[in-house]
Amino acid sequence: MKKVLIITAAFAVAVLARAAIQPIEGTNVVGFTDIAAPSGANTIITVPFEACMSNGGAGMLSDMVATYSLTANADAALADQLIVLTTNGAEQVYYYYYNHPATGWTAINTEVIVTNGQSRVITPPAANAFEIARGLGFWIKRVASADSTVYVQGQVTSSKQATLIATGLNLVGYGSLQSFDINAIAWTGAFGTNNLSSLYSDRIMVGKGDGTYTTYYYFVKRAGAPSYYDQFTNKWVLSTASGPALPTRNVPAGQGFWYHRRGPGPFTFRPDGE
Repeated sequence: MKKVLIITAAFAVAVLARAAIQPIEGTNVVGFTDIAAPSGANTIITVPFEACMSNGGAGMLSDMVATYSLTANADAALADQLIVLTTNGAEQVYYYYYNHPATGWTAINTEVIVTNGQSRVITPPAANAFEIARGLGFWIKRVASADSTVYVQGQVTSSKQATLIATGLNLVGYGSLQSFDINAIAWTGAFGTNNLSSLYSDRIMVGKGDGTYTTYYYFVKRAGAPSYYDQFTNKWVLSTASGPALPTRNVPAGQGFWYHRRGPGPFTFRPDGE
C-alpha cells in the first residue's frame, strides 16, 4: 500500500513543455502542473492526478514526471534525481531514480544497513513499471546550478481526498488548483497537546521554495487560558519567543510537506470534509 496521497492540478504550461509531455486520453479531464524546483535543493512535489490514464491503464512514474528542463547525466551523482517515499509491506523504503540522457528516469540500487552491521540492497522497480497511484509522494533532488521547473501530468480527480497519516513522518499535501492556506482546510484528527507547548503536538514542515523549511505545530488552547488564544486553537502555528503566531504565507499548488505525527495512532486526513 502506498503511503501518501496528494492531488494537485494546473492547466497552463509552456509550449515547449506541452511538446515534451505526451498527451493522454481518459474519461476524466487531463491536466498539467508546473512546480518550481530551485537549484541544489530538494523540493517536495506531489502525485497530482489519478493513476488511470490511457484507456483506464495505470500511470507509471516514467510517464507522470517529465524530464524536460531537468539535468540528465549517465553518472547518477551528476543528474537530477527523484526520491520516492513508499511502503513495501510493513517497511517504509526510499526508491531512487536519476535522469539518464538515453533512458530517462532510471532506477538506482541503494545499500542500507540492517542489523549487526549487515547490509542489503534495495532495487526499485523500473520507472516504467512503477505504478503511480493515490497514496504516493516523492521529491526531486536537483544538482544543476540554475533554477528550473518540474512538469507533471495526469487525469484530474473529482473525488474527495482521504490520506492516511501514520505515526512518525509522512509526506503529504493537499489537492488544490492554487496556493492554499494550511489553516483554511479541515484537519480533523490532528493532535495538539492541551497546553501552550509544542513539545508533543503534531508538526508539519513546509518548504519555503529555496530548499529550506518552516516548522509549524498544531495548537490546542489550554483549559482556562486567556481568550487571546482562541485565534490559534485547532490551527497550525509558529512557535515564537512571545508565543504562537499564525503562518504568513500559503503553500504553493503542487508542493507537499512533511507531517510528523506525534498523536496517538494514525488518522485519515480529509481536507475536503467527509
